[in-house]
Amino acid sequence: MPFETPDLLPQTTEAPTRVDAGAFVVRPLTVDDAERDYEAVTASRDRIRDTFGPDHDWPSTDLTFEQNRIDVAWHHKEFQRRDAFTYAVVDPAGTTELGCVYVQPTRATAYDAAVYFWVADAAVERDLASAIEDRLRRWIAQDWPFEAVAYPGREIPWSEWETE
Repeated sequence: MPFETPDLLPQTTEAPTRVDAGAFVVRPLTVDDAERDYEAVTASRDRIRDTFGPDHDWPSTDLTFEQNRIDVAWHHKEFQRRDAFTYAVVDPAGTTELGCVYVQPTRATAYDAAVYFWVADAAVERDLASAIEDRLRRWIAQDWPFEAVAYPGREIPWSEWETE
């Protein structure tokens, strides 16, 4: 996962903690999500391969549950430290992970943060991919204290982002 600089939010600013969108919920990813996350990641590997760039190897074909659990625990710790914020997108019952969103610091001076996200095959099968993306973008624009947010690989081509 990209980790560029610490201190994404000042201590006086609360990070948003939940979005209830009816068909899905966005909430902080925790170590308790490791199994659901692993299932979503491995089932959706081809779909989410370029989430962090065309040369990034996540999720590798040999990703183990233990490696994924460590990644999830790291994201949980980043959230606690306020360095970066990773959220699970889950069904309302919390039993299926439909995607993940990563609100990350960036060295690109034109932006306050970089947002990476993926939707799992389960979200596509439920016809939720567009709704998830739309709601995530509105949430970032409305609930986060950023003036300029980058969506690398989406609004900004990877070739341009990598030169930032």
